[in-house]
Amino acid sequence: MKFFRSWEATGRGINPNAPKKTPFFRFWDVMWHNLGKLVTLNTIYTLLHAPLLLSLIIYIDTNNKFTNLMVLLLLVIQFILEGPIMTGCTRVLRLIVLDKAFFLWEEFKKGFTSNFGSGLLYWTIDAFVIASAVAGYYVYPKIALESGNNAIYIPYGISLAVSLILLFMNYYIMPLQAATTLNKSSVLKNSFMLVGLSLKQCVITTLGAAAMLGLMALLIMLSSYFMFLLPFFPAAFIGYLVLFVNYPVIQRYVINPYYEAKGEANPEDEPVVSEEDRVFTDRGGYEEPKEQKSSKKGKTIS
Repeated sequence: MKFFRSWEATGRGINPNAPKKTPFFRFWDVMWHNLGKLVTLNTIYTLLHAPLLLSLIIYIDTNNKFTNLMVLLLLVIQFILEGPIMTGCTRVLRLIVLDKAFFLWEEFKKGFTSNFGSGLLYWTIDAFVIASAVAGYYVYPKIALESGNNAIYIPYGISLAVSLILLFMNYYIMPLQAATTLNKSSVLKNSFMLVGLSLKQCVITTLGAAAMLGLMALLIMLSSYFMFLLPFFPAAFIGYLVLFVNYPVIQRYVINPYYEAKGEANPEDEPVVSEEDRVFTDRGGYEEPKEQKSSKKGKTIS
């Protein structure tokens, strides 16, 4: 009985004209094929957060006149790096979603350096809104309690709505920066407009990211050993989820119309080769399997 078939044995192959998989199954299929790249990307993302980790170590383990200064300096460095890190990751994740061949480190470096200023600007806006939302969480209820005026919750609700809109916009800001040559103001404007055209996709992305974070929190609560997964997977998975769900919206409303107006084919699509220019024909899915002949020779009587 053979447990492993010979590598020389032929099969039907894969039919290139087979029906495309549904988005749900394609999501897992593309992720599985690029799992090594996602783990590598998450590792790079973790290593580039070394200033943040080092600041926590210094704050906890030291207590001298330089402690606060060193912590502040490391946090400033991390703040400056955060936006460019996201632009580099987005460039790589876009290529993974498009299922293109690429060199991960080269693409990450291009995204990091070429969009350094843009990434810093977008992250500064995010940080300002996040800080405002966190401050509002503590300030508005306290003011309402002390003054007895519940109308103070109206501006609080507005600030939360702005934060939610910005969260949805972030699903498009970095991908637009990575995929187009739009200037920064156009990127922000188009991101806002795309949110209005894709509320369903934004909600799906948010729920999926929340589910991943919830799963990781649950696993860590069950056993602290699951913390070792953090440097290798969840951040890249969430980024992949964002690009997989929301990047088709960018293609539909931004990229495809641009090339259609110019009368050109979208280079992100698979190239179409005419029958005249075709050199080989892929017969995957049509060939009949051939059984490998046994290589064993019968005994010879001399």
